[in-house]
Amino acid sequence: LKNMVPRHQNMSRKVDGKQKNAATLRADFERHQCTSACLILKSEAMQAGITSSLILPPAEFQESALILNLRLGSIKRKQKPADDSAESNKRARKSAESSTPHTEFPVMLSQTEKDKIVSEFRDSTDNKSLKRYECSFCGKLEYAVDVKMRSVNDLDISLLERAVENLREVCSQPCIKSFKSSSLIDNSIYALCHLCNLSVTHNKFQTIPLRSYANGLWIGEVPPELQGLTFLEEQCIARARATKCMYKISLGPTGQLAARGNVCILPQD
Repeated sequence: LKNMVPRHQNMSRKVDGKQKNAATLRADFERHQCTSACLILKSEAMQAGITSSLILPPAEFQESALILNLRLGSIKRKQKPADDSAESNKRARKSAESSTPHTEFPVMLSQTEKDKIVSEFRDSTDNKSLKRYECSFCGKLEYAVDVKMRSVNDLDISLLERAVENLREVCSQPCIKSFKSSSLIDNSIYALCHLCNLSVTHNKFQTIPLRSYANGLWIGEVPPELQGLTFLEEQCIARARATKCMYKISLGPTGQLAARGNVCILPQD
């Protein structure tokens, strides 16, 4: 009976949760009439002296084993099982193994492949790969591998110069410049980021790059009197200030608004 109890659901305990005795278990197994999802073996029932219990045939027993996800080999039996149970156990185990995807253990890398990985890591993390240049037209910091070097003699920046002249007249800011002179390499080479180089190459420099300083995005170096200001001090002297940003999460009439950022309330004179 001990071998048969774990093979049937809710057989070892009563409805109130109390443990059943041997006599009650034997009576329940003699009245056993399961027609599906049952794992009671015929050999174990015969050993327990139960002959009136309904036992599933081997084919249905295999299907029940898969449904209940119980492998026959998980229960250690002292006696050798009968021929019919051994055959059913073999078929159930074979079916369960075939349903599980086979995964091979990772193969150990060779020393050559390890050296290659280490070499690639060093190449991608050395000073040359991590070095960045400031774009001469927009000021973006770009990695050296993505920067395009253009000679000063190869580019005619008269378009940028004319745009800067117009900005100086409109904004009354004589310190506006077309590019940052400190970004030149050896005072003879422009360092251009990917976007600025596309504007110069594909448009043949007919339009000003979108992020260029010449679009009024830079008005020159910060005067010494204004260097080192705190955030609140910058807000106090700014002509236009934004201390709160609103974002629309979704489009349409049901779109919601989200606010992000600190809000500063400053006294006004």
